[in-house]
Amino acid sequence: METTAKTAAAGDEEIRRYEAYIKHDPDNRLLWVSLGDLYHSRGLFEEASACFEKCLLLDRGDSVAKSRLAAVFISQHRFQDAEVALRSVVDSGDTNPALLHNLGLTLFYQARFKEAQTQFEQARRAGLTAANNLAYTVYSLHKQSETAAALALAEQWLQESPGAATEGYVSMLEMDHGDMDAARARADQVLQTQPTNPDANVVLGTWHTEQQDIDKAVAHFKQVVEAEPDNPRGWQGLGLAHMYRQQFPEAIAAIEKALALMPGYATNHLIIGWAKLANKDAVGAEQAFREAITANRTFAEAHGGLASALVFQNRQEEARQEIKRAMGLDPKGFGAVFAQSVTLQLKGKGQQATKLLGKLLQQQPLPRSKPMIAHIQDYLRTQGHQAVHTAPAKALAPENARKK
Repeated sequence: METTAKTAAAGDEEIRRYEAYIKHDPDNRLLWVSLGDLYHSRGLFEEASACFEKCLLLDRGDSVAKSRLAAVFISQHRFQDAEVALRSVVDSGDTNPALLHNLGLTLFYQARFKEAQTQFEQARRAGLTAANNLAYTVYSLHKQSETAAALALAEQWLQESPGAATEGYVSMLEMDHGDMDAARARADQVLQTQPTNPDANVVLGTWHTEQQDIDKAVAHFKQVVEAEPDNPRGWQGLGLAHMYRQQFPEAIAAIEKALALMPGYATNHLIIGWAKLANKDAVGAEQAFREAITANRTFAEAHGGLASALVFQNRQEEARQEIKRAMGLDPKGFGAVFAQSVTLQLKGKGQQATKLLGKLLQQQPLPRSKPMIAHIQDYLRTQGHQAVHTAPAKALAPENARKK
């Protein structure tokens, strides 16, 4: 604490010095850049932006000021603005690898993962050696569900940046690639040295859920959200575990936290819909499934879920239309198959609806098939790459880009 206070005091003193310099030399762009960097390092983003904008008033073509302003925008999560600023620098011929990497960051956080991957690779070819660049290339591949390519590159990442953080992420990548045995073994090793590692806890939480050892699964997912409250995969896993326990209000609350971290993400709306339907709230489930469809109109499972919610409201014709839509999009979708099954079970037996809802997650869409909760879990696993949590964006400094 004392060291931190001394560092902060020294930073304040340096800011005051540069402010004094600028009073005597207000047109010195180097002073404005230095002061802007100091403000940025202290989290004073508006003040930093003002410094770099002053440089641009003095010289509209100042590429240093543009790149520094873009770095502030990245810190503020203003990724579109950062992209515009960086493209004006890169398009003018500046191929500094750190700027190419930073441009990749702006694309990555706009969910333009293929473009981001290309940009990160270009930065690497231009001489960037930061392990951070390899990490984001792996993240970009993972987000595209290119898990084999991501794992191949992760070997180099592990060599350049060894440690629990990298190992934990790779264990999650192995799980998403379908190799749960390797993922679990690596995650176990990680937790021996770093018990709070979020990615390793996601892996073991998922594995224990699959084994229906829900108490252990909950413990792992709670560890995730305590270490990283903004980790959507932790909240998803915790929500699913609560669904196994038939704790539907808690499940809905957990998935809603994941949704708040991923606004408009259709899969979270889908899971909320099934949790509400299992909680005998067919109207609330209908709303959730419709929100999933609004987010993705070709989402077969959302149409199947909506059909199921409509069946339990005895809106048979509407349900048939949704089943038809769902089957047209994906004939193997579990939601539509379940809706068909329930329609047949309830035909002429409306009084059975409440009984079926009470055991909805234990129902089998087809004879000898998995219960609904297992289908939901399997589907969530296939979408895991979409909910991968990464560290907050941080721009690289151009002067640190190349090998010495």
